[in-house]
Amino acid sequence: MKSKFIIFFCLIIVVGFMILANATNIFQNSIAIRSQETYQFMRSWGSDGGEDGQFILPHSLATDKSGNIYVTDTGNNRVEKFSSDGTFISKWGSNGTGNGQFIQLHDINVSPDGRFVYTAELGNHRVQKFSSNGTFVTMWGYENTGGEGASREPHQLALDSFGNIYLTDRANSEILVFDSNGKFLNKWGSKGTEASQFIKPHGIVFNSKNQMYVTDMGNSRVQEFYKNSTFIRMWGTPGQVVQGKFSDSIPGIAVDKSDNIYVIDRLQSKIQKFDGNGTFITMWGSKGSANGTMQKPEDLAINSVTGDVYVSDTKNSRIQEFSQVK
Repeated sequence: MKSKFIIFFCLIIVVGFMILANATNIFQNSIAIRSQETYQFMRSWGSDGGEDGQFILPHSLATDKSGNIYVTDTGNNRVEKFSSDGTFISKWGSNGTGNGQFIQLHDINVSPDGRFVYTAELGNHRVQKFSSNGTFVTMWGYENTGGEGASREPHQLALDSFGNIYLTDRANSEILVFDSNGKFLNKWGSKGTEASQFIKPHGIVFNSKNQMYVTDMGNSRVQEFYKNSTFIRMWGTPGQVVQGKFSDSIPGIAVDKSDNIYVIDRLQSKIQKFDGNGTFITMWGSKGSANGTMQKPEDLAINSVTGDVYVSDTKNSRIQEFSQVK
C-alpha cells in the first residue's frame, strides 16, 4: 500500500512539472511572438548645412494630421516643414530674441486640429505659437518675468485633446500646464526618485485617452499620469539597453494610433516599443552612419496614417523613416 502511494505521489509530481514546463513554454512563445515585430529602414533625407532640406543638429520632430513633418533645425535656429516622404515644403526662423526668432530651439509640436505649431526654446526660456505656415501668433514663459509660468529649461511640450499645453521644465523637475494661448493653469513635480518626482524630465506625449507619458531621464524610466497629474504607473530601470532598461539619456517619446509607446535612447542609438501599460514589444537600432543606424538620435514622431516612425538622427544631420514589416 505504501509503495502504491509513493508511485502515485511521484506521478503527481511528474505531471505537475510537465504542466509547469508547458505553461512556461507557452509564456515564452507568447513573448517571442510579440517580439517578432520588426521595423525596416524606408528612407532618409537631409545633410549637414544651411540650405533648404539641410540641417545642423536636427533635434525634435512633430507630425500633423496630414502627415507633414516639422523639424527643429537647432543649429540653424529655424523650423523646416516636409511632406511625409521628405519633400521640403517651407521654413521659418532665424537667430535672435524677437518674434519668430530662436536661440537653442529645442522642441516642436502641433495642435490636434493641425492649425497651430508650438516651439520650446532653451536659450530664450519660452514657448512660441505659430500658424501651420509659420506666421507668429504669440509667446510666453520668459524666465525673467517670474511668476508660476516661468520655466528655466523648457525641454519638450505636448498637447492634450483639448489643446492645453504641457511643458517639461528639466531644471525645476516640473511639468507646467498652459491653455492654448499661454495662460498658466497648473504645475506639479519635484526632484527625486519617488512616483511623480523627476530627475531631468524631458520627453512628454499624450495617448488617445488623454493619459500622459514622461521620460524621466535621470531615473531611467517612463512615468504615466492622467492629465490632472494623478500618477498611474512607471516602468524602466537603469542598465544596458535591453527589454525595459534604459540609459540616463532617453529624450524622445512618441505614441501611435494604437496607443503603443516608443522611447528613444540617445546613448545606445536604440528605439524601444511598449504597449500602453509598459509591456515590452520590440526594439531596433544601432550606432553608425549607414542607413538604419543612428548617431545620438534625439526624438521621434509617428505618422498617424501609416504608422511609420520618423527619427531625428541628430549627429548624422538627417531624418530617417522606418516602417513595420507586415
